[in-house]
Amino acid sequence: MGKILRRLWFALSLVVGADLILFLTLDSGLVGDPALIEVGPRASATDVGLARLRLGHYEEFDAQALRLQLSSTAGAMDLRFEAHDGSIQVLDGTAKLAAVTTEGNLTSFAAALSKLSGDTWSLQAFAPEASSQLGASGVAAALHQLPFLLQDGAPNALPWAQTAPKWKRFLTGFSSLLHFDFGNDRQGRLVSDKIRDRGKRSLMLSLPAFTLSTVLALALAMLVAARRRIDRSMQTIAIMVVSVSSLAWILFLRQSLAVDLAWFPMRPWSEPFWPLVALPILIWVWISTWPDFLLYRTLVLERSNQEWMTAARARGLSKRRIWLGHLLPNLAAPLASLLCITLPFLVLGSLLLEYMFDIPGLGNSLVEAVKDHDTNLLRALTFLFAVTFLLAQWLGEAIAVLCDPRLKRSQA
Repeated sequence: MGKILRRLWFALSLVVGADLILFLTLDSGLVGDPALIEVGPRASATDVGLARLRLGHYEEFDAQALRLQLSSTAGAMDLRFEAHDGSIQVLDGTAKLAAVTTEGNLTSFAAALSKLSGDTWSLQAFAPEASSQLGASGVAAALHQLPFLLQDGAPNALPWAQTAPKWKRFLTGFSSLLHFDFGNDRQGRLVSDKIRDRGKRSLMLSLPAFTLSTVLALALAMLVAARRRIDRSMQTIAIMVVSVSSLAWILFLRQSLAVDLAWFPMRPWSEPFWPLVALPILIWVWISTWPDFLLYRTLVLERSNQEWMTAARARGLSKRRIWLGHLLPNLAAPLASLLCITLPFLVLGSLLLEYMFDIPGLGNSLVEAVKDHDTNLLRALTFLFAVTFLLAQWLGEAIAVLCDPRLKRSQA
């Protein structure tokens, strides 16, 4: 029971830490207002307010809290409102006209604004009955980092907002993650639906590629252990492949096989899908097989030189029986641990391959979310990756103990 509780505590700590880092990076304002980054610096106060409401920065938002009317008899003019140190500054161009305090409710705030006038202009402000008793400090919250322009002769309204504390935003967002409620993305679509649809496309690419590359790498490692004469040649090929960057291989193979030779189709994502993922799978297998081969080769050669393997040979057992009855069972535990650790990466597919071949999977979605600063999608993907990593780690430990019961005694 104590071990289970420790595991659960470790899992919760990891998930909380990952979400906290992402919150501080993207959602706390340390690198800018996420709503302004999302909708753009030229968006209206209403659009920015709605974005902040959707992101959880506001608990309440009213775009029409205070009605305004500017009238000028000396030609066109406009006034700019800026929130500053608990007050609203009213400016004409660069000239500061007044600073109206945000103490009290919107009725008193509207009365203070209505007293502002000049020789050739006047300002009228009115708080509707539904919002008249709201605190005027909400106007400063709604105009945070957002200049508001009031033009002559054009009726407009000041927005009002109630800001959510940062600790409450984090706890609310984390609680939603634990309930697998990921909210909406920037386009207003459910993040859970997007992850489900795009996850299927990522798995269509990653599962066949991962299976083929693993089987091929293990087969090459076993071949090298059985025929040591080809070991140096296989190592040379593996080092040559690994020394070239993955991006270079992707560009080269795509150009040569899809463009020059036209062996694989290059078209937008549409049915039939398998011809579109055939070349990415082939490239994945080529890139992943050789580093896996170097790792598996080390494991196979290390196990094949153990004393129990020498004893099995001394007993006169056939090579087939030695490999199937002694070597492979002893390789199962470390291989299971290694393979399970890589499982979380299959959920995202390959970022480079999906991006280069325009496959609308989770990897491509992650790149788009970073570019578009889609906080909800990034938090959902980070949370799912952390949970999948933990589950894969525990699965690997369980399989390793099942394959080698000695590990259970050592852990105890």
